[in-house]
Amino acid sequence: MITVRKSAERRQIELENQKTWMTFDQENKADTLRGGFGALRILNEELLTPGRAFILKTHKDMVVVTYVNEGVMIFNRPQKGKSGVMRSGDFHQAVSASDAQEYSINVSPSDDARLFQSVFSPGVGRPEPRSEKKRFTLAERRGILKLIASPDGKDNSLKIQQDVEMYSTLIQKGNHMIHELSPGRSAWLHVVKGQIQLEDFNLTTGDGAGLSLEMSVSFTAQEPTEILLFDLGTPISEEIKTGTKNKTATAVS
Repeated sequence: MITVRKSAERRQIELENQKTWMTFDQENKADTLRGGFGALRILNEELLTPGRAFILKTHKDMVVVTYVNEGVMIFNRPQKGKSGVMRSGDFHQAVSASDAQEYSINVSPSDDARLFQSVFSPGVGRPEPRSEKKRFTLAERRGILKLIASPDGKDNSLKIQQDVEMYSTLIQKGNHMIHELSPGRSAWLHVVKGQIQLEDFNLTTGDGAGLSLEMSVSFTAQEPTEILLFDLGTPISEEIKTGTKNKTATAVS
């Protein structure tokens, strides 16, 4: 089963210095995806204007992975008395012992910064507070599904305390990729930029798709494309499972 979330269906919040696109809208009670997709509870795209700051909320016991897609950011964590710099290609994972706030600043005087925040529900037991950053270059991610985060930190990935594998790739037009799913696992795919064909569905920048009860994730790039892919071990809710393929996606005849 494939559930598609088109970019235009995402909730958008626009402030003076920040734009946010929320793949899963927790406040929309009519949305079967309001609680996320399995362990993936939040997937937000953030655009920050030059030289401006915003508050990035963290969530108690949740595993948060932040990806800086464009720009240079300074993250200030007042509760820890720490700050740090993240550049394009950096991925950072954090677990907070409490609900907290981080102040993030786009240090460029002229260019926007774009980042993606994915939040996962905790696995078995209470996760230990931790923070870790790794850089994955364009060359490392080009043409392959590069493992970014995993439960055990294999292949030099971020070690996260959840049954999730997170991948990133950049592929050229005509490239076809297949990611096998083990029995009982599901996946969420997000098009960061570009266009792909996923079975009968044409997905473009900002679109996402959840796959459950499928043997693999199989897609072909229609133009140069960047993808985030989440392989999820946590069960999908029955409300989502009993749905049908979302026809709001553009099917190619």
